[in-house]
Amino acid sequence: MKTTGLAARLLFFGLLSALAVAIAGGLALRESVRNVLQNGFERRIQERADEIAARLYVAKNGLSYDRSIIANSDFSRIYSGWYWQADLAPDAPATMKQRQLRSRSLWDAELVLPTGAGSEETLLQLSGPRGEPLLGHTRSLTGNDTAFVLHVFGPETEIHALLHGFDYLLIAAICGWLLLMALFTFIQVRVGLHPLVRLRKNVEALATGDKERVGASFGADLDPLAKEIDQMLERNERIVHRGRTHTADLAHALKKPLSLLNAEAARLPPDAAALIVEQTQSMTRMIERHLARAGSGAGNLRRVDIQACARGMIDLIARIHADRGLNWELDCPQAYCIRANQADIEEMLGNLLDNAGKWADSRVRLHVRQQGNTLSLCVEDDGAGLDEQQRQEAGNRGRRFDESREGSGLGLAIVADIAETYAGSLRLETSAWGGLAAILELPPIGGEAPADTPERAPEQAGQ
Repeated sequence: MKTTGLAARLLFFGLLSALAVAIAGGLALRESVRNVLQNGFERRIQERADEIAARLYVAKNGLSYDRSIIANSDFSRIYSGWYWQADLAPDAPATMKQRQLRSRSLWDAELVLPTGAGSEETLLQLSGPRGEPLLGHTRSLTGNDTAFVLHVFGPETEIHALLHGFDYLLIAAICGWLLLMALFTFIQVRVGLHPLVRLRKNVEALATGDKERVGASFGADLDPLAKEIDQMLERNERIVHRGRTHTADLAHALKKPLSLLNAEAARLPPDAAALIVEQTQSMTRMIERHLARAGSGAGNLRRVDIQACARGMIDLIARIHADRGLNWELDCPQAYCIRANQADIEEMLGNLLDNAGKWADSRVRLHVRQQGNTLSLCVEDDGAGLDEQQRQEAGNRGRRFDESREGSGLGLAIVADIAETYAGSLRLETSAWGGLAAILELPPIGGEAPADTPERAPEQAGQ
């Protein structure tokens, strides 16, 4: 039950309780009906016993009865299931030869009662001539001062047949009742949990960037929870905003002293000046990196269309490197989305595209695909590329392999830092053209996407 939803659990336990009530009520009703049928059967036996007893008498030679009165009854059909038998008491005079009378239905059989049979008020169970179950009574009578016992029995199968018919009706009624209970329980669960479903969808909309707040109007039970979630989101945004502001203030506060140190270093001897300039530049790069990292993954996260964002960044970077005459390509077959701060996505793509624009010989391509739960953005160029050791060192802060190219060497490190805040990663490989392939992997919105559409010609962003 750990993996099932709340609605399924409510429906399951609702039907389970309804089934338990139906079974208990059905058993109680069946027992009540059985008692009613048995009491009715007992009254029939009593009535027939009264009828037979009224026709029995004790003559000089023993027991006798009026055959014409009951000749056409159930007792006249052989093995009909209805039997009667009358026996003189053991102490009856020996001159009485007719000591037992039996119904024609017994034919040549005899009812044999167990020793110590119950009282006249108790129904007795007995096996008939053919082994069929019987129910009946014994009654002590007296005629002409002579005692005799009358036994009257009927087929217990009549009760069983009626009870079986009632069982079918009861089972059908219980099944119908359970179906109605299932329907009503389902409706109750759907209606009762509708506010909770709306709350869940609003929370999911937060994760996809479609909403900024959960909102309200979920009912008196859930509105306090929704309000607490919204207050927590607002509180976190204030904390993040304050942290980013303090980081930016600290960075600006440090930049002025560092600038003064650089200016003063020009007046010192060359050896001392070089050391000061090297250290101040290192501190400046460190400030820039941590300033970029402090602002990533925070603030208002939105649904970012990677295709539109990539197209805009390629147009921008292509203009920056317009003098190099590069061919810029975008290979993004569909509109992939990610929940992020758009400025962070632009920062990462901008750094990767700008780095490729510096090192490419003639072309740069941005290739976007989704595989499973990973959105892969690959920026590749046809430049000289990096060997394995250089690719491992490329993420180090400020690491540069060509001092003739403009830059601080922080681009890849900043991209890796920002990707980490989104549970993503950056890895470097060799491109299909022999240059560098920077592969940025991020989690997309909505988990696994459908298979990509067939390959199409990449878009040409600029020359």
